[in-house]
Amino acid sequence: MSLAPKKSEPITTIEIVFPEDSNHFQSLFGGRLLAWMDKASYYAAFRYSGFPAVTASVESLDFSHSPKVGDVLDIIASVIHTGRSSMVIKVDVFCQDVRHAQAKVLANTGFFNFVAKNEDGIPAEIPPLLVETFEEKQLWELGKNVKDQAAKRRDQAAQEE
Repeated sequence: MSLAPKKSEPITTIEIVFPEDSNHFQSLFGGRLLAWMDKASYYAAFRYSGFPAVTASVESLDFSHSPKVGDVLDIIASVIHTGRSSMVIKVDVFCQDVRHAQAKVLANTGFFNFVAKNEDGIPAEIPPLLVETFEEKQLWELGKNVKDQAAKRRDQAAQEE
């Protein structure tokens, strides 16, 4: 069965960095941020595919700014590439220091591979991503590269076993 292509709708979640989210430098603990990004990715995967999804891998995390206690984070997740049942999701995290009325800055970017699963836990066929604009085409290629690198890494690991 062939499904009609569809657009990806970005998912935005908001988090506030509380003291219990911080490390000994009063900046956000990286593991907490990873969990928030994974959750936003799940929402994007589910909303796009209509199926529950599981994280297959996290391919890249780039930390460019360290959020501090009290900062507000906008976490934006978008499906940028699709396969038969898989999705590559790009997550951008913007940080705003609201105490000092600072502008938002890009704090983190990551790429997550997800697989849609049906009620029996079997990979479910999802619609292909509708790619129309130049930016969408660039993101599609970026997502393809992320997916290819993940496959290459898995193949290398399997050969080493």
